[in-house]
Amino acid sequence: MDPDNSALHLHALQSLEASDRVLAKVNGGLDEVHRYDMITTDWLQEVLGASTPGAEITQWERTGGHKGMTSRHFLQVEWNEAGTTAELPTSIFIKATPDEGLLRETLSMLHMAELESNIYNVCGKDLADLIPRCYYAKAYPGGRFIILLEDLVQRNVEVHWMGDDCSVEYAKAVAVAQGKIHARFWNSPRFEGDGDMVWVRPRTRRFGEQWLQRQFTHVRATFLKSDLGKACPIYVRNLIENWEKNCTRCYEYWDRKPPTLVHGDSHLGNVLKFSDGSAGYYDWQCLFRGYGFRDLAYFLMSALTVEDVKAHEKDIFDLYLTTLEENGVTTVDPAEAWLDYNLLRLERLDSTMTSLSLAGGYGHARHALERQLQTLTYTTQEYDVASLLDSVVTTGSIQKA
Repeated sequence: MDPDNSALHLHALQSLEASDRVLAKVNGGLDEVHRYDMITTDWLQEVLGASTPGAEITQWERTGGHKGMTSRHFLQVEWNEAGTTAELPTSIFIKATPDEGLLRETLSMLHMAELESNIYNVCGKDLADLIPRCYYAKAYPGGRFIILLEDLVQRNVEVHWMGDDCSVEYAKAVAVAQGKIHARFWNSPRFEGDGDMVWVRPRTRRFGEQWLQRQFTHVRATFLKSDLGKACPIYVRNLIENWEKNCTRCYEYWDRKPPTLVHGDSHLGNVLKFSDGSAGYYDWQCLFRGYGFRDLAYFLMSALTVEDVKAHEKDIFDLYLTTLEENGVTTVDPAEAWLDYNLLRLERLDSTMTSLSLAGGYGHARHALERQLQTLTYTTQEYDVASLLDSVVTTGSIQKA
């Protein structure tokens, strides 16, 4: 199939969406381990200790866990002398297939488990200093998968939550981490031809994109009808309506920018703080090929207060640019990038509206979502994002009126 035949490509994606939805709802038929209740001692021993002669698990137990988009569990594992001498992992975090069909549908439609498994299996060495250690990762059709990761607490790595306060210093550390990640894959030939990262698809052609956009259309309308939406300034309400009409034009515009590996869900709740104060990322299920400034805007709009934005946002943006340059990316026009960054605030606005409009809000703290809305309300007006959106829609490029 000609990759430039957009209509044919979109038709193929629509057909795949239908198949993915059906696969997510099918029960049974997959014998490979993909749920927590399928784990056995023999299987654990094979995936964790096969390379160590004589290593055997003497016992293991679940010590905790919780539910999110996936089923999550903590295990303690004890080894015999061979396994102990080899320092095989004893504390493990497991992400696995959820029981809920609706969650499997989301995972299946967006191929989320496949993406995260590929990060560890394909890019693990490239990102070893910035992501958790992975012991095993395997994904199957229909949103089914299992991933075994290190227990980050054992390495004194702090996991943030959306409701946490984010210091300016830590926001800077995250910007540096993003700059390092993006620089390593900036305009990478691995995205093309026979490259080993062709599975990192552009935004407009990623799996489930049309399904996701239908969800956003519903969310935007729902939010505007809500009490919070009605309380927004008319500027912001009009901006959301115009964004709904023209978001695809912006996605196409951003797809023409120099591509890199974009985390895709780079909010405060998905960042790590290592013991030396540096930052990293986990939960790579929403990644795609895109413009790196998208991750930066998405994070800072999830983390900073209005006061922090006023005092520090531009400095953090400049630090990200400097990190790109220090790691070999020297072709970015800072003035144009700043405009793109401002327009990319709309991506975080979509996600904030989604969490505010859904029952449960994906488990994100309500006060954090309202903080984000305040920050986005201020910044979209302060930097006249509506004019930037109009510029892309009318001219196909970004420029300040």
